[in-house]
Amino acid sequence: IFPAVPLPDRPPTITSPVLTTEPRIVLRDDTLRMKCIATGKPVPSVRWEKLNGNSVVSWPNGRFRTEDFGRTAVISNASYGDSADYRCTATNALGEATRISKVLVHARPFFSVPENAPHDVIKTPGSNVTIRCQAEGIPAPEVEWRVNGVPIAETSPMDNRVIHPTKIRISNLKVSDSAVYQCIASNMHNSIIKQAYVNVLISMPLPVSSEDVEYVQVLGKTVEMKCNVFGSPSPAISWQKDGNKITENERFLIRKSKYLRISEVTFDDAGAYTCVATNEYGNATLSTSLTVFRRTKIQPAAQYRYFVRRGESVTMSVKIDIDDGVVQGPVQWFKSDVLIGRGINYDVNNAAFTDSGSYKVMVNTSLDHAAVHLTLVVQVSRNAPLSIDIPLPPLDFYVSPKSGGSPLDVTFTWQPAEDNYSPIQEYKIEFEKDNYRPGKWFPLVDSIPGDRTSFDVTLAAGLRYKFRLWALNGIGWSEAPSAETGSAPTANPSGVSGKGNTPTNMIITWDPVSPVGRNGPEFGYQITYCTAPDCTDKEVLYVDGEVESYEVVNLPTYTQYIINIMSYNNIGNASVPQDVLGYSGEDVPLSAPSDVTVETNEDDATVVIVRWQKVDPDSVRGKVLGYIVSYETPSSNGKLGFVGDTDMTGIAGLKPFTDYSFKVAVYNDYSSGPFSQSYVITTPESTPGPPSTMRLRTTTDTGAHIAWGRPQEENGDVIGYVIKFVCLNDSTEIGPISVEGTSYVTSQLRPNHMYDVTVAAQTLKGVGETANIVGEARCIYDVISYLTLFFYANTKKPPVAARFNVTAGMTTANVTWYQVGGIPATKYFVEYKKSSNHGSYSTEKTGEGVPLAGLDPGTSYLVRIVSNCGDDSRQTYMSWELTVICSAAASAGVVGEVWFIVLMCIIVLLLIIIVIVCLLRRRKGGKYSVAEKEGQLVDQESQQIKSDEYNDETDDAKKPLKSPPPVNGKSTPPDISSAVPLRTRGDSVAGDSIDAFGDDDAREFNEDGSFIGQYGAHESGESSAAATPADDNPVINRSQGDA
Repeated sequence: IFPAVPLPDRPPTITSPVLTTEPRIVLRDDTLRMKCIATGKPVPSVRWEKLNGNSVVSWPNGRFRTEDFGRTAVISNASYGDSADYRCTATNALGEATRISKVLVHARPFFSVPENAPHDVIKTPGSNVTIRCQAEGIPAPEVEWRVNGVPIAETSPMDNRVIHPTKIRISNLKVSDSAVYQCIASNMHNSIIKQAYVNVLISMPLPVSSEDVEYVQVLGKTVEMKCNVFGSPSPAISWQKDGNKITENERFLIRKSKYLRISEVTFDDAGAYTCVATNEYGNATLSTSLTVFRRTKIQPAAQYRYFVRRGESVTMSVKIDIDDGVVQGPVQWFKSDVLIGRGINYDVNNAAFTDSGSYKVMVNTSLDHAAVHLTLVVQVSRNAPLSIDIPLPPLDFYVSPKSGGSPLDVTFTWQPAEDNYSPIQEYKIEFEKDNYRPGKWFPLVDSIPGDRTSFDVTLAAGLRYKFRLWALNGIGWSEAPSAETGSAPTANPSGVSGKGNTPTNMIITWDPVSPVGRNGPEFGYQITYCTAPDCTDKEVLYVDGEVESYEVVNLPTYTQYIINIMSYNNIGNASVPQDVLGYSGEDVPLSAPSDVTVETNEDDATVVIVRWQKVDPDSVRGKVLGYIVSYETPSSNGKLGFVGDTDMTGIAGLKPFTDYSFKVAVYNDYSSGPFSQSYVITTPESTPGPPSTMRLRTTTDTGAHIAWGRPQEENGDVIGYVIKFVCLNDSTEIGPISVEGTSYVTSQLRPNHMYDVTVAAQTLKGVGETANIVGEARCIYDVISYLTLFFYANTKKPPVAARFNVTAGMTTANVTWYQVGGIPATKYFVEYKKSSNHGSYSTEKTGEGVPLAGLDPGTSYLVRIVSNCGDDSRQTYMSWELTVICSAAASAGVVGEVWFIVLMCIIVLLLIIIVIVCLLRRRKGGKYSVAEKEGQLVDQESQQIKSDEYNDETDDAKKPLKSPPPVNGKSTPPDISSAVPLRTRGDSVAGDSIDAFGDDDAREFNEDGSFIGQYGAHESGESSAAATPADDNPVINRSQGDA
């Protein structure tokens, strides 16, 4: 067993995070976790630091923590401010190691405020609407618009619709413009889809609810009544009380065209109210009422201050005065803002010094609330008479902004504490930073003279405070401090702005005051606005503290206003805020830019410079955001370019040698104005694009034929083409060669070499583009769409034999051939001789069709076609035998055709079928009795013979004597065998007559109806008749294949 060897100490080494130049990406609102793993002996300690340059900065409050003994730094809800360098440091006794990680905070697409996202709107015909899609994110999102689910680029253009990158403006709406607009904002991390239903409709005013609303309020409060109607266009609203029209004044305000706001209501304001809504399609009337009650009051039943000796009991009581129509809620008792009891009485048993202090009694009703403060003093001893004691907490402790001071200067005020028969010597103020170390109190002012009831303090920025006040007399500090009570608001809203979204309104928006800064109930905002700069028409209105915007209507277009918003509550107002400037809504610009000119660039035909004269700012009726440059060709839709507030811009990406028209318009945040007169130019020439097609065919082992089409992008007048051959085997070149047409034939290639053939069009500006494709010689008939084709020149192998067709006549023959692939020949020629001749062939001239003349009819010839590649060692023969016809019969070329042979076979087959059918028809009579049939015909035949003999003798006396037809070309002497044989009754032939069966073919036989004797004569005649001679010299015409 070997003893364990201790490992030596070593300095820290960081293994994670790894060294990298790429930053770490974390998404906004996600959790960032960074782990630092270090090795070393002793085990190193690890800490994380956030850097700003080389300086260490503090971690985000409330969102940072460490885990795993400090090795893992965790930042929750990552924000843009967390993008920084973070340093991990590992330390032990032998040294330290550091590693820096760079973090970038990106964001998925999101909408920071609802107004920047599409939302449903109801509009009237003739009105305008703006649909916004102003998404934020890192990287910046790209926005895609769709209409009813279809990309907006694929929809029909609308004259009244203007598309900006992040918004769509539709003016002079029509009912048919109703649609669902969707915006898709995307970046590399995610996509967000929002949609807005633009509903363009017409409607007379209609009540939204069929129920009448009754309003109630207590004396001195504010009430707001709503005329809850809908109409399109939006109806005009007027209010009446007891039949009399209400006019606006300091107490009566008609807000947002629907609300009647009455401030500091009195009993005289109670009664019946009517709102009348009217538009061009009708009107509607709604009735409501207002009831005003007395304010609720609460007061001590006996006294405000109660005394009790320590250890004794006491009951404190209140009484409540409430109107009959108001519903009372519970009565609650509070001490130091902690709920301690309910009801009109509160009992303190076995009183202790801690029971001393101020008690708040509050009652809530359905309309208001009321409160009263009672004081309890607990004396020192049960048996001692009432005597001096520690002071009670000070009352009505408030903090408010210091008049005339900075935002950080505040004033503390309070009511003197009950001294319990020992004068107050001093006060002290403590504070709690609840966003830093909640629950921990720190001294703010250590000593304030006892005769003071206020004190000024300057606070530190960026913290949220709570305060409390202590009192000291000769006995000691008060048992409990006095917590800060309600006061006037300490803050006004931030982010105040005024901007219109229609030509006659202004929407005032602000960031609300946090609940901490409101300091009391009945919190709200006082809005003041007036026309800049003299502010002679000041308007003041009040809104609830939960409201974050207010719309002012019926304003002149694009007018500047001075705006301020001040906070208030039931105690008082905040300090006077700073004024901000706002503007009413913009409208369509009235003027178009003038003096539009366009300058071309001879060095770059795709770029032009557009210049114009700016419009008068007063005619813009809004803030000039920039200018729109529209340009188009006669055959394409227009394109738009957006530039800033300038008088010139460059347009790139144009097509050379093309007619363009340019026009310019100014635009503001509402819409674009009219376009200027069009300025038409033709861009300069440039180098052309590649030829559109190319065809290549090898003709010999050293030659090729190349043809091509004109370029699709000519970019000018094409004056010719440049062709070049590059041998890829040894990089030798042929060319460049200038060609005027669209084809070229070369015979300068070297066999068994691969060539790169390049064709380019040329204008006055130079030679255009080329491209490449690879192919072989057997692909020469393919049509390709590129400029360059690789192929092999023909090798030293013999050419493939040609295929042929031949047509022969009586003394002539015509020979044609064609190449079917493989290695083509340089030339072709025809050789022929008589089949019986053992001598040499006769040669005809070369061509694609060779006639052979002077042939002997009926003679067989041997013909062959020779495919030659330039020398006798490289030629191929294809032979066939030809027989020349000697009559006007169809040519052997036809006889030898496959289609002709097939036709003849079909005809023969049809003839055989016809013969079989005829034979079957003649046999359909069946069997019959010959003897019986002859007996029936005896008399008829005797009479017929006599008649026929008489007719024959008469006819023969009139006709010349005829010879029988020649047999084998010779005449036959008259013989009884050639005459019609006479029959006797013993002949069985008589039974073969077919007259009795009614066959029409009976006329083909003898007059007695019997065909047996005649059939014998015919049969002997046919067997002895000479055959008709066929063609003595038939021509053999065969289509030969490959030899």
